[in-house]
Amino acid sequence: MAYEQTLHTISAPASADLSASQFCFVAVNSSGQLALPSAGGDAEGILQDKPNAAGVAGEVGILGVSKLVVGTGGVTAGDLLATDTNGKAVTATTGNKILGRALATGAAGAIIPALIQQKGKL
Repeated sequence: MAYEQTLHTISAPASADLSASQFCFVAVNSSGQLALPSAGGDAEGILQDKPNAAGVAGEVGILGVSKLVVGTGGVTAGDLLATDTNGKAVTATTGNKILGRALATGAAGAIIPALIQQKGKL
């Protein structure tokens, strides 16, 4: 199923080479730079491009539907999503920050559509 919606984005400099993290969750660190989040932690949104060095601007989808890379264990359509340490989507469990909802089922490594939603902790 296809989804169409305007994706709202912000831009911030990367803290390191994030070129391998396109379509993964990212957070803004204490220096105001994009970094991979901690497992189950908070994230501002999903990285839309491939900033290849510290200081290079990256675009982050913060509201809407975005592509998202699935982490270990896969996800099922409708699952509430959290992040692993690589910024990949995993099914949220107790204590995880809810960052979105899966709009399709996908195995580890798949790219699925996801609704970006900040919902507090599960």
